[in-house]
Amino acid sequence: MSVGLIYYSIIYSGYLSFFDWPGGRQPMTAVGLVNYLEVFSDPVFWIAIRNTLVYFVVIFTVQVIGGISFAAAMHSKVYLANIYKIIIIVPVVVAPATMAPAHIEVWQTNGTFNTILRAIGLDAWTQGWIGQSTTSLLVIIMAGCWGAIGFGFILYFAAMGQIDPEIIEAARIDGAGNVRLLTSIVLPSVRSVTISLGILNFMTALKLFDGPWLLTQGGPAHSSEFLGTMIYAETAGSSRNLGYAAALSIVLLVLAIGTSIAIQLRSREKSPTGVRKPKVRVANDV
Repeated sequence: MSVGLIYYSIIYSGYLSFFDWPGGRQPMTAVGLVNYLEVFSDPVFWIAIRNTLVYFVVIFTVQVIGGISFAAAMHSKVYLANIYKIIIIVPVVVAPATMAPAHIEVWQTNGTFNTILRAIGLDAWTQGWIGQSTTSLLVIIMAGCWGAIGFGFILYFAAMGQIDPEIIEAARIDGAGNVRLLTSIVLPSVRSVTISLGILNFMTALKLFDGPWLLTQGGPAHSSEFLGTMIYAETAGSSRNLGYAAALSIVLLVLAIGTSIAIQLRSREKSPTGVRKPKVRVANDV
């Protein structure tokens, strides 16, 4: 039943996108493709798209590098490894709404970050990080990075645990160092995880709402606007237009599906099985 409800909501949103409707008992006025034309001519929409791409690139890069680094370290002999695992994973399970007040405390004018800058003699760098259009997106990205590394660590740690230890041992016997092991065996073995993270991160960036809304509400001057905050503003504002919000939702859906298909098609291997075995011949490549 839930699946049917989802498809009904998508179909109804598509239908509603062809109308101008403030909601409630107000009349619905058919406008054809006007809402879609307004979407692509709206400068705020393109700001949201730019922010989405920037957020995706930074979060994905940090998640992959941080996740692989911590996962590789935890598979080595590390003292108190279980405690480190808990510390890394905790940000994943904490709800953004719970952490929003803490992030605000860190980044506000008299917050923790500016206090640290003053303590080390960098008073000139202090500023209202949340309240400035030049830095508000940075705050959103930093808050996203805080939890993204832990999620990447979980997936990479599990994937690395599936690598045959005999392959690792054979490579070490052939003289491979840690860097060579990582690039020739580990990374090819966890490639599917990286692709999955790419898709998941882009979907998250497209529908991102809670973090930007709780921290900056898309401001100031739409500098930290995302499609999710745009849609919410159109449904909750005094001059709301549910038809325009529905058009934004359909555009978001098309972007999400199209990008997901494109990433999966591009990630297919040339081999018939679509599986590439990790290279083990590492002699003389140390």
